[in-house]
Amino acid sequence: MTPNELLLRHAGVIVKSLLQQLDKAYKRFLKFSDTSLTAEVGTSRHWSAVRGMEQSQEEMDSYIEQLLAMDELTQWSRKLHQDRYNFVEKYDIAMDKYRGVVTNENQN
Repeated sequence: MTPNELLLRHAGVIVKSLLQQLDKAYKRFLKFSDTSLTAEVGTSRHWSAVRGMEQSQEEMDSYIEQLLAMDELTQWSRKLHQDRYNFVEKYDIAMDKYRGVVTNENQN
């Protein structure tokens, strides 16, 4: 079995893992965002929240890039009607972020 065949066979598992990680990073971003809004500007709590937001944003961007690469190799986003991709419904916010990036890339 070639690496490409393995990738195609297990694309659903990989995509699910990436969507889970993207969802977690998004929730962390929201948590830090709420903290940065309630903390007094200039305090260590504020700057820690800002750092956390930046790190979470970088993680989200990384996961979206990985999802784009998987989509390029396996076309998983065209197979969402299949039962093996029904988990996508659970990660609606993550999918919205992914679709937003895909739409922006197609417009450019």
